[in-house]
Amino acid sequence: MPGPRRKQADALTENLKWMAETFGKERIGFLTLTLGDVDAGGKYRNLRDRKEAQRRFHSLLTNVIAPRYQCGVTITERHRNGGIHFHLAVVCAQDIRGEIDFAACFPGKDVGGKPRYKPDYATANDALKREWAFWRRTAKLYGFGRHQLQPMRANGEALGRYLGEYLHKDWDHRLPEDKGARCVRYFGHWSKATRGKDERRKTPPHGSRFGWMTPRARAWRVMVKQVVVVLTYKGTKLTEHNIKAVLGPRWAWRMGKLFEVVQFEVGVWQDEAVNAAI
Repeated sequence: MPGPRRKQADALTENLKWMAETFGKERIGFLTLTLGDVDAGGKYRNLRDRKEAQRRFHSLLTNVIAPRYQCGVTITERHRNGGIHFHLAVVCAQDIRGEIDFAACFPGKDVGGKPRYKPDYATANDALKREWAFWRRTAKLYGFGRHQLQPMRANGEALGRYLGEYLHKDWDHRLPEDKGARCVRYFGHWSKATRGKDERRKTPPHGSRFGWMTPRARAWRVMVKQVVVVLTYKGTKLTEHNIKAVLGPRWAWRMGKLFEVVQFEVGVWQDEAVNAAI
């Protein structure tokens, strides 16, 4: 992917982490919407016209998604078969996670695209079942076919990176008419406040041009991760929650001092700018 899209993916991960920490992962839903129509022969056909896809999604976003969910982000993906998919992370009004058994509810698909076994939805709570029923009624009214809403599985960072992969897939399968098309869209009010215009933030906390996206800042984070690996090997386990308690309030300065005695690794898993900064 080009640099700007990689920055979008990194900002996406940070915003999803913020979303989960602010509203709780039990309220975060991962929604997938596939555009398509049933032809005269009764067969489902994916919609490949990006302009028509954006028109339908804009109508759905304005009339349904934005009023229903406090905030969220949507990724537009051109699938390898040419069809248009929309992947969203949204903040639901209630806990949709409960004590769900993910393996039973979402069995995954085999090589042929069929579910590995019949899903068992017994562990899904009432709030999640209401969301499912809502989308069964609503999706087809706006020209959408297949759809699925899942609760967040692990954490905001994992979901952010998962959504970021769709940016990569869209880039790999884009068509000439996709040039200049917007692939990431944020919506809603990105704050806990629900009343008072001055307290409601309409944009996510992280954009794709903030300072920590520079090669030097990214290299610093990579070096911190490698130092943490070394300290863990030596018996001191550091996390984002205990680093200040272990190293003190000036932990970033102390970390810089540790850089002087650590041999850092560079490789193809990092871009050239980050390797050069290290």
